[in-house]
Amino acid sequence: MKLAVVGISHKELAIDARGCFHFTDSQKLEFAGLLLEKGIEQCVILSTCNRSEVYFMYQNNEVQSVKDLYIDYLADSPAIFTYQGKEAIFHLLSVACGLESMLVREDQILGQVKQAYDFTRNMQIGGKEINLIFAEVIHFVKQIKTEFSQPSLSLSHVAIDHLKKNMTLNQKKIMIVGAGEVALSCLPYLYPQNEIYLANRTSSRVEDIKQKYPDIQYVTFDERLKYLNEIDVLISATSSPHYIFYAKDFINTHLIAIDLAIPRDIEKNKYVECIDFESLQQEIDVNNQLRQQDEICIHQRIKEEVEVIETKLSSIQNDYMIQSLQAKSLEMAERTYQILINKLDLSQREQYILQKTLKASFLQMIREPIHYIKTKEIENVDIIHQLFDIKEEQK
Repeated sequence: MKLAVVGISHKELAIDARGCFHFTDSQKLEFAGLLLEKGIEQCVILSTCNRSEVYFMYQNNEVQSVKDLYIDYLADSPAIFTYQGKEAIFHLLSVACGLESMLVREDQILGQVKQAYDFTRNMQIGGKEINLIFAEVIHFVKQIKTEFSQPSLSLSHVAIDHLKKNMTLNQKKIMIVGAGEVALSCLPYLYPQNEIYLANRTSSRVEDIKQKYPDIQYVTFDERLKYLNEIDVLISATSSPHYIFYAKDFINTHLIAIDLAIPRDIEKNKYVECIDFESLQQEIDVNNQLRQQDEICIHQRIKEEVEVIETKLSSIQNDYMIQSLQAKSLEMAERTYQILINKLDLSQREQYILQKTLKASFLQMIREPIHYIKTKEIENVDIIHQLFDIKEEQK
């Protein structure tokens, strides 16, 4: 069983096109159900503002069918990529390390990978193999962050720095719309020196946030438009599939907006200056150049980690094969036992001895194959299954 990934990222698609490929939590569950119908029992779906990737474990030739399903469910694009086996593991490690991010080695991607993995575990759409891979990846990235330490950096940080070129961020009225990781990552740069309004669809999430930032003020989502004439800065970072602010909403307003959502939260318009990913590109490029010094070393470490993960996956597969061989042997011993007791007139004690002897003998027969599995790298698992007639449900 190997890892594969199907998806898109910011490298292949522009901002407006990326919106078609976003997964909500309910869509993740629905898509996992569709994968299950195709025999794919383990998946992790990573959907952020800059990428939409489905990681899954496959046994035979299911990768193309999963890609077709991805296209049918979301949209088609020549930018859709697939990686399999070691390439898929390498890609996941590179993504989690931030090497594939718009802002190289930014901090938020590891948290997003962990959230995707936690969602999979909580919804029970994972499995032993994919759990091992993601646990290893998360552990590895933490080590890399320790070894190649750097100042904390995120897209929200870059956006706030860009904003500071236009105004002094002190005693300003700022409304943040959304209470996800991206939106909340702005708070440390703005609180407590500014008056913060937090607009969200539910108040319970805001109450949790107020434990750390007690002076922020909750605004209901429906009230968000009323505050546009009162605030100096609007920061929007929701997972809405459509605009939540339209051009007409900004007529006669005097504010600067930051749109950190994919798809966009704010319709492009002439009434307000809006900082978005495209307008941050120059700052992103500068930061990327500064952070590329360690990339060669990290890439080499990733190549080594791919081999480590592959070895651990093989160990899991070997355990499955050994368990299957043992189960097959005991099944054959029991079948032989039933044939013999129907043909022989044996006492209860003789039946007991016969049953024990058959089990021991059949298990003895597979000692050498099991030793081989434990000590050799099995490249073609299906050969073992075919040799010992292990059915799919036994694997």
